[in-house]
Amino acid sequence: MSTMVRTQVYLPKDVYEELQARVKLTGLSMAEQIRRALREYLQSEQDEGVVLRDDDPIWQIVGAASSGPNDVSVHHDKYLYGWQKDQ
Repeated sequence: MSTMVRTQVYLPKDVYEELQARVKLTGLSMAEQIRRALREYLQSEQDEGVVLRDDDPIWQIVGAASSGPNDVSVHHDKYLYGWQKDQ
C-alpha cells in the first residue's frame, strides 16, 4: 500500500447518506469507497479521456447510416453533385 495523505472533503448530504448506506451493504469503509471511486475516475480519464458507458445515448446512432450505396467514399462526387469524377 502506498503512503496515505490525510485530506478533508465536504460532501452533499445525499451523497454522504448514500455512502453510509453502502458501508452497511458492502462492509467497505467510506474512505475506501471514495479512494476506489477516485482511482477509477482518474484511470478512465488517463486511459482514453471520456469513457463511453453502455447506456450512453451515442450508441443509439450506431447503424443509422448502414443502408445505401457501399461505394460512396469512391464515387462521392456522383452522389453529391450528380457528376462522375474524372478518371
